[in-house]
Amino acid sequence: MIIQPSARAERIKVILDSDLGSDIDDAFAVALLLSSPELEIMGITLGHGPTDKRGRLACRLLYETGREDIPVALGRPTDLVVGQPEITEPDPRQFSWAEGFSALEPIDRSAADFIADQLRRHPKQITLISVGPVSNLADLLQEDPEALQLAQRVYSMFGSFYLGYGSSPVPSAEWNVRADIPSARTLSSSIVPITYAGLDVTAFVELKADQRRALWSHRSPLTDALQALYRLWGRRTPILFDPVPIGMVLWPELFRTRAAHVRTTAEGFTIIDESRPPNSRVAMSIQTDEFLKHLVDRLLRQDLKRGR
Repeated sequence: MIIQPSARAERIKVILDSDLGSDIDDAFAVALLLSSPELEIMGITLGHGPTDKRGRLACRLLYETGREDIPVALGRPTDLVVGQPEITEPDPRQFSWAEGFSALEPIDRSAADFIADQLRRHPKQITLISVGPVSNLADLLQEDPEALQLAQRVYSMFGSFYLGYGSSPVPSAEWNVRADIPSARTLSSSIVPITYAGLDVTAFVELKADQRRALWSHRSPLTDALQALYRLWGRRTPILFDPVPIGMVLWPELFRTRAAHVRTTAEGFTIIDESRPPNSRVAMSIQTDEFLKHLVDRLLRQDLKRGR
């Protein structure tokens, strides 16, 4: 069954900026986008590390689901942070799923240029969703500082404000920030208002075994691809950090946010400065069970395939 948007509903234009191919949650974020008819996907951009391999992975996902119409744009390759492999090394096993694939290729335009062009073509109409290290957004701010202000909204899986990894009461230097601290500081110090989905809400979204079994039994091209990537990922219980900001666009009633002034330190910590006026919003709570029900339901209702 394919969910169709209401004939009167205006679809939300979105661009996803991702580091697909590291953790498994990026693949679920792409899958949620593809399964949501309310969203008009203007493009997918890839950043951090080996962007060519990330782009090939995105292209195969789109090809398998019949969505070759969605452009894929690559950011510049970036150096990985030496001495911190647990947070920066991409997963070569997932990349192997698209090794040698060439039926669909990224466009011949940089991620930053592509985002700027789309924002200028559709001013105040595009929601930009970032779920990886933010090198592409920092490049955009440096090359075309005014373009990002043309976004309707910006959501980012970014930071740790009140809780850290493992539900620690001490905030962490979160992965997407610590993997490229200069870019993170460029983004958080910009004048662009951003809604942050930090570890405070994303770290609770664990895809349980019964939910995984339901998805793998669906046997659509999209869920088959997710299952293949999950097996290559090689661990048991995924934490779906990256679908959360997409869920904030789709189902805002499941979240509570607050206005705050956010800054990023040189060590990669995201700090709320109560003495300064708000420059963003920070997610404070999530209805985790409902969010997972919504997400799994979307993936079970889609039937994306080639030749539609």
